[in-house]
Amino acid sequence: MPSTNIYYQYREPSPLRAIWVLMNNNPFAVAALYVFGFILLVMLLSPIIVPHDPDYQYADAVLQSPSWQQDGQIRFLFGTDDLGRDLLSRIIAGSVYSLGYPILAVFIAAVIGSSIGAWAGMSRGVQSSTLNHLLDVILSIPSLLLALVIIAIVGPSLFNVMIAITLVLIPQFIHSVHNAIYEERYKEYVTASRLNGCSRWFILTRVIAPNITTVIVMQVTIALSTAILDIAALGFLGLGVQSPAPEWGSMLARSLDQVYLSPWTMILPGIALFLTILAINVLGDSIRAAIQERIRSS
Repeated sequence: MPSTNIYYQYREPSPLRAIWVLMNNNPFAVAALYVFGFILLVMLLSPIIVPHDPDYQYADAVLQSPSWQQDGQIRFLFGTDDLGRDLLSRIIAGSVYSLGYPILAVFIAAVIGSSIGAWAGMSRGVQSSTLNHLLDVILSIPSLLLALVIIAIVGPSLFNVMIAITLVLIPQFIHSVHNAIYEERYKEYVTASRLNGCSRWFILTRVIAPNITTVIVMQVTIALSTAILDIAALGFLGLGVQSPAPEWGSMLARSLDQVYLSPWTMILPGIALFLTILAINVLGDSIRAAIQERIRSS
C-alpha cells in the first residue's frame, strides 16, 4: 500500500533562487538579462564568430551599404566603413575593448576598493575620518576628467587606459563600501554580535557583508557603465584605444566625417554601445530591487 504524506512541507528557496524568482516577475529585467548575456557571449566567442578579419580592407567594397538596403551585399551584413572593413566584424571584435576590458577594470577596482573601504569602515578615529574627507574631494572631480589627466601624464594606450579607469573607479568603491559599513556598524544586530564575542572579521564577513549586498551591486553597475562610457569617450577623443583597434568609441569618431554619406557607420556602433549600457543599468537595478525585496520578506 503506497504511503501518502498528509503534512504540507514548505521548502525555503535558496537566496539565489529567491532573487531569480523575484527578477523573473519583471519582464524588463529578463529582457535586460538576455540582452546582456547575448552581448557577453558574443564578446567571449568573438575570435571564432567574426565573419571577416576586422582589419582587412576590401578595396572593391568601400562604404558598402548594409545588406537590407537595395545596393547591399549579404556577405557584408552591416556594410563596410570608409576603408572597406566589414562593420559587423569590427563591432563584434570591438566588444572585447568596449565590454571585456571595462569588466576587468571594474573587477580589479571592486576587489581593491572594497577591501580598503571595508578596512576604513571597520576602523575608527582619525584614519576613517581622514580617508572619508579625502575621498569626498576626489569624488567631486568627474571620473572622465580624472581619466583625462592620467592619460595626459602617462600617454594614450590600451594599458594606460586600463590603469586610468581602474584608478578612477577605486575611490568610488572605497567611498560606497565605507559609508555602507559605517551605517550598519552601530545597528542592534551588529552590537549584539559584538557583545557575543564575535571577532571583527566574523562581524564584517558574516554579519555586515550580507546586508550591504545591494550597495555593492549598485556600485558595480554604476562603475561598469562609467567604465564603458569613459573608455568610449577616450577612444572618441583619440586618447584611448588606438587605431586600427575596433573600439566602439573610436569607430564613432572615425565615422563623423561620413555621417551623411554613410550613416550606418555611426548608428550601428552607437546602438551596440547604447544597448550594452542600457542592459547593464536595467539588470543591476533589477538585481538590487530583488535583493531588497528578499531582505524585506525574510
